[in-house]
Amino acid sequence: MATGSAMQELIPNFRDEKVQGAVKNLLAYSLVILIVPLSSMFLLKQYFFEDEPVHLGFGVALETDDLFRLRSQYLPLGKIGGKPAWLNPKNLPNSSELLCKNCEKPLCFLIQVYANSVNDPDHSFHRSIFVFVCRNPKCSKSNDASNLAAFRCALPRDNAFYSFDGPMDPDLDGDVPDPRLPADAAKLCETCGCAATKKCAKCQAVWYCSREHQALDWPTHKTTCGQPPCVESVEPKNPRNGFVFKEFGIDIDQEYVPSQIFDDLSDDDDEDEEEEENEEEKAARMKEFKQFIEKSKDKHPDMTREDLEAAVAEQEKDLVFDKFNRLLNLNPEQIIRYKRNGDPLPSTCRSELPEQIEPCALCGAPRRFEMQLMPHLLSLIDVDAIGQSIDWASVYIYTCSASCRIPNDGYAKEFVAKQDFV
Repeated sequence: MATGSAMQELIPNFRDEKVQGAVKNLLAYSLVILIVPLSSMFLLKQYFFEDEPVHLGFGVALETDDLFRLRSQYLPLGKIGGKPAWLNPKNLPNSSELLCKNCEKPLCFLIQVYANSVNDPDHSFHRSIFVFVCRNPKCSKSNDASNLAAFRCALPRDNAFYSFDGPMDPDLDGDVPDPRLPADAAKLCETCGCAATKKCAKCQAVWYCSREHQALDWPTHKTTCGQPPCVESVEPKNPRNGFVFKEFGIDIDQEYVPSQIFDDLSDDDDEDEEEEENEEEKAARMKEFKQFIEKSKDKHPDMTREDLEAAVAEQEKDLVFDKFNRLLNLNPEQIIRYKRNGDPLPSTCRSELPEQIEPCALCGAPRRFEMQLMPHLLSLIDVDAIGQSIDWASVYIYTCSASCRIPNDGYAKEFVAKQDFV
């Protein structure tokens, strides 16, 4: 009986309120132990594998006879250089919006991307982003985007410029004039392709955005000024001049990141763990940064070799740069990283991205990150020379999160930020 009584004392009385409370706490603790790892694993999986993907843009060289594919009537996926393929050919940004904030000279068209979404409102069925940059290298200042400008343009599906069923097909329609170009479309500058307000006083046929661009074009224009237009070609096959950048098409592909790269990056985040690195890999990863240091010597003429070595040593500790470089090395020729409403990929921790992004000037909605321009774009437009030149580690474009309607379905200026390695 004594043994049975002792055993009974060891068995908890589940009718006792204290016992019931202890059991509830034990069950809750067990559930937490089980749920927290599962939820963390789910969130990690969702972040890496189910989140909206990053899309990468790559420059595509075209034969001269194929450059017509990049004109407005074919709604190109994107283009680099040349003249803009305006989405709305009528209501363009005015000349004052396309002046460099530093030298007050006309900006040069850099790149455009056709970037609509099924979630956009009806007035934004067609949507493109246009980016411009000043050609003067002196206006390219470290971590300062004042030499850049970005514009958003959107159109409803039913509009005056494109068929309701879609744009023209360059393969089926061929190299032909735009049949839907309105008679009151904006006059375009012969030099840069932007809105023009001045025309040649002699022939009254060729337009310019500024006297500066008229002077740039005069050596070419004077040979044809006053002569009837050539009937063999409605538009020149390759309207290059000394002002515009070399012209490319753009292909878009989804970014695929090997799962092991995240293990490497998480290891790097632990400052207490030092990862041994192959010297050749280390040298390759720092080669690009050293080139940027060399290019910046004109901006910092007092930089000594000791300063250079110190900067390289500091950059080796830049974990943000390490992440940037690892992802960049997966697709070295990427010129665009596109993830609307996503997060930008910072280039370095040595310069901060702006914490406060100005809201949309039209509707007041917050602006969200949409895309960034990568260093390889500098190579395509031939401005990656050693010494003072147009330069960036990344250019970040932020646009209206509401994709608000723009007056006259024209062009709205958006927010641009820039990071440099030094």
